[in-house]
Amino acid sequence: MNIKRNIIFTLESRKKDGVLITENVPIRMRVNFASKRIEFTTGYRIDATKWDADKQRVKNGCSNKLKQSASEINASLLEYYTEIQAIFKKFEVEEAMPTPEQIKEAFNALHKPASEEPKTKEKVLPCDFFQVFDDFVEDCGRQNDWTDSTYEKFAAVKNHLTNFRDGLTFEFFDERGLNDYVGYLRDVKEMRNTTIGKQLSFLKWFLRWAFKKGVHQNNAYDSYKPKLKSTQKKIIFLTWDELNRLREFKIPSNKQALE
Repeated sequence: MNIKRNIIFTLESRKKDGVLITENVPIRMRVNFASKRIEFTTGYRIDATKWDADKQRVKNGCSNKLKQSASEINASLLEYYTEIQAIFKKFEVEEAMPTPEQIKEAFNALHKPASEEPKTKEKVLPCDFFQVFDDFVEDCGRQNDWTDSTYEKFAAVKNHLTNFRDGLTFEFFDERGLNDYVGYLRDVKEMRNTTIGKQLSFLKWFLRWAFKKGVHQNNAYDSYKPKLKSTQKKIIFLTWDELNRLREFKIPSNKQALE
């Protein structure tokens, strides 16, 4: 059975006092199938000028008011797309046409906070953090048809995590652990804030994937949004003497373009 569907990401169209809102606009996921439409909130917002409507993604190098980078937001949108496709695939295998409610319930179940899980849930057994990371790379790489450059990016992520701390566990990455990792990338690896944002989004993708696989129950990554401020450029002031020399400097005839 083949269920025809269309999954698109678009900015919410809403007006205020008759004027279309273009700042901090919610990003929505729309699923169309069998003449039915389902709207999902993604939990992300972005200015309209920073949104690429053709690619249905945040423009590279942009971030929103919460300092969430394009790489972080786009990685989540890709993950949501993959999850919806997997849900439809399950119904196709079962030869069953789902209702909009069934699709919604299946998707929302994947994003259910840990606090809402039954208290009788079985205790998660200890696991090898980096073995799970390798499984994540293999699974997502095959599922999303990663390029060689994407594999190289995640190899770099693994290298940073390996050098960061011995004996890493999923439980380590609570708010304090995530802060420690950001500090390591900034102070030890001397990364710029934009690069730190990308590295953090890759780590979150991995932690979210493992959480949904039932490997761990720590979803602190979901609400962790550090403020990575851009570095202010140093302002250099000229002395009065330097200003006078600059004003009186005669530009050579062969350098008139400098005037």
